[in-house]
Amino acid sequence: MKRFLHRATLAVAVSAIAATVPSSLAPMRAQSQPLLLSQNVNFKPPDVTAPGNRQGGTHRGSKRCPAGLSITPLVPPTNIGLTLTESPTIFVYVPQTSAEIEFTLLNDTEDKVIYEKTFKLGKSGIVGVSIPATGNNKSLEVGKRYVWSFSMVCDPQDRSADLVVKGFVQRIEPQATLKRDLANPDPMTRLNVYATNGIWYETLATLAQMRRQTPGDAKLTAKWTQLLQSQGLESVAAQPLVGPL
Repeated sequence: MKRFLHRATLAVAVSAIAATVPSSLAPMRAQSQPLLLSQNVNFKPPDVTAPGNRQGGTHRGSKRCPAGLSITPLVPPTNIGLTLTESPTIFVYVPQTSAEIEFTLLNDTEDKVIYEKTFKLGKSGIVGVSIPATGNNKSLEVGKRYVWSFSMVCDPQDRSADLVVKGFVQRIEPQATLKRDLANPDPMTRLNVYATNGIWYETLATLAQMRRQTPGDAKLTAKWTQLLQSQGLESVAAQPLVGPL
């Protein structure tokens, strides 16, 4: 009789435990779903660094460039970004100013100009400067590092007064698996492929293009904000895109 009662008690206990298993596993399954991948752009910086900084230095101020004005290039804290293309787009935030902005791309020793462009913006915002792949300009070569700079020309008669920021770009050759993944026609898929493989300039350019195509898309705006904040660029994350050059 005691043996029977022991077995009955054990059976009831096992049944009770079994009844609780589905409810305890359900939240774990929900947490394992890749929800963050659909909400955030998870950029993974490559293991490369470069000298310099991405913040403009202080200046004494002038009519065109009041004291405290600064320009901010959109580049990771490492001050370098990778690209797969010979003609990447470099993004920069420019405040309201009457000064010209000069973009320059040089070789890694900074003794040869690859491309130059001077522009003005009618309002403050983030603009992308695309490096041409054709014409008289030599395209970026695989495996080489290049230096770019944005200079706010505060006094055309005294270029030492320029407000300058510098960064780097390096073109790499994509491996077969990366090429295969990027062959997907879905732009959101390609965006995530670029981000998870640490391809900064295409990550930013792809997301910027998507935002221009659907400017009212709150999800894309959130992705853009999250991406910039993840790279320490929260100060310009809410600034508008004012168009490519």
